[in-house]
Amino acid sequence: MYVTLAAAETGAAVGMGAGGIALVLTLLLVLGVKGKGKVRLKNNPAVVTAFLTGTAFTAAGQVWGNPARLTEQGLSGLGVGTGGTGVLGDVRIAAVAAALLVVILCWELNPRRGAAIGLTASFVWPLCGPGSVFAAPSELAAGVLMMIGGS
Repeated sequence: MYVTLAAAETGAAVGMGAGGIALVLTLLLVLGVKGKGKVRLKNNPAVVTAFLTGTAFTAAGQVWGNPARLTEQGLSGLGVGTGGTGVLGDVRIAAVAAALLVVILCWELNPRRGAAIGLTASFVWPLCGPGSVFAAPSELAAGVLMMIGGS
């Protein structure tokens, strides 16, 4: 007699789900940026953690997707991608994505600024479209989160 066992879910943290990953990463980000415990997120780790958190928000949907929707509405309100009819003229989403990259690389970030910029980048960069240079980090982050938390 043979018995075949199959795992119900895949990933290192079985059964977490997208919402669970978003919850855990949110706690890590908030408590790590606050820095009063054993884990203290410095400048760049705060950016990376925030980027992963924002990617998890997008994957989880529901209430977790509200920050991404708010960011998109803010960009629309400023006229980004409207062909020159916005407050800033003809600014496209790729220009905003590049500006975020410049801020990450050149501005002296503290953990809070890093978290804010990382979250914003996690929502803006995928808007450049699949296959673009700015979408690649989001696709990589989504793949990593999928490996950790399953499908």
